[in-house]
Amino acid sequence: MKPLLGPLSWNLVYVDDLAAMREFYENVLGLPLRHATKYFAAYNTGGCTLELMARKDNGPDAENLRRGWDRNRVLMSFKVEKMDEVIAELGRRGAKLLHGPAPTVNEDGQEPDGRVAQFADPEGNIFELCDEPVFY
Repeated sequence: MKPLLGPLSWNLVYVDDLAAMREFYENVLGLPLRHATKYFAAYNTGGCTLELMARKDNGPDAENLRRGWDRNRVLMSFKVEKMDEVIAELGRRGAKLLHGPAPTVNEDGQEPDGRVAQFADPEGNIFELCDEPVFY
């Protein structure tokens, strides 16, 4: 069977103290910063991007699933080329769409780079699909 999903495009970690986490990831681990805002930092890691998110209110509250930090501390995102087709196929395979497709989160006033769609695995872990470009 041909793989439906592409590579992991990012792993997002919800954080309490973005400044302290940036200090660690940039100065202790030495990860190269790709982009940062007042509530977000993204790092080039080679195969996929590591993202730190200080906003804890983002994402859906679909069917009383909690949002952001209260929902999960880590979010996996898979790169897809044909978002609508992949969503339809996952639905045929029994996956339940929780949210989306919706524009990716960007700084206020900036156009989104793509769209995301979120699903849950059988234990409630959220994973998402994203069609924005992957930066290595």
